[in-house]
Amino acid sequence: MSARAARPNVYISVDIEADGPIPGPYSMISFGAAVAGRQSGHSYTAADPEQDTFYRELRPISEAFVPEALAVSGLDRDRLLSEGAEPAAAMAEFRAWVREVSAGAQPVMCGYPASFDWTFLYWYLMSFGGESPFGHSGCLDMKTLYATKAQVPLRSAVKRHMPPHLLSRRPHTHHALDDAIEQAELMSSLMLWEPPARSPLVTHVSWGRMEVEGLPPGKDFVLYPGGGRAWDWSRHGTRHEPGIQPADVRELLDRGCAEVVLSRGMELRLHTMPETLSLLQDAGVGVHVEETTAAVALYNRLAATERVGGLFHSTC
Repeated sequence: MSARAARPNVYISVDIEADGPIPGPYSMISFGAAVAGRQSGHSYTAADPEQDTFYRELRPISEAFVPEALAVSGLDRDRLLSEGAEPAAAMAEFRAWVREVSAGAQPVMCGYPASFDWTFLYWYLMSFGGESPFGHSGCLDMKTLYATKAQVPLRSAVKRHMPPHLLSRRPHTHHALDDAIEQAELMSSLMLWEPPARSPLVTHVSWGRMEVEGLPPGKDFVLYPGGGRAWDWSRHGTRHEPGIQPADVRELLDRGCAEVVLSRGMELRLHTMPETLSLLQDAGVGVHVEETTAAVALYNRLAATERVGGLFHSTC
């Protein structure tokens, strides 16, 4: 008997807004969904996330709510109590919509992060109708997807650490449908992304000479996930003082570095401008400034687990 071919997957980005941390005691007050794309075998096809969408605002199911959580969505709870859709009716409509847009395929909910949105969505589907079109485990977490592809710890799988080209240009508005569409674009970017290899290791450092995996020997280097190049100080007019400039590190941000190591030179004469540190810190990047041999040792350790980049100067 031949093996049965796996059904294609249709990925549906879902975002929910709630008035508290868990379902039951608190309510899902709105949710939005957008078809992100379709996967058949190794092939993924992105969809127009605005084409197939679903949105409902719901009547709260309890009197309890957390004001800070409610404020995130900007929805008027009193209005929802009188005008919001009945959860049972909304879940029935949502099940029908999911089956329509995923006809012939297995629907998979995807979220960023999926843990919060899936908890509310699955609880509502089972509490109001007793059935989930996604089954009990048909969800995919975009944070985990990024962490696995980028080979970084889950704590580093945040949007500010991702390569900018992966992110949607749409604003994150905390309107459930807006955010579901935004995250559908992120989902497709992640599914189609082929991440670079890990950051190359420095195999030798001495006064005036560095050796790096896959690169010709040199004196100063810019290194990042997937490669590197000689660090030409004349490119941005860099000098020992005032030191490493914001322009020197922008490439590291563009390449999605979550950690950056900056060397001070063998005699600690290379400075770093405060504006450079501020730029990296504002981007949520871990910054390390060390004497060159210490910087190389730290960079090599981080390269095993992190998307690390660095600027290295091997003389004074």
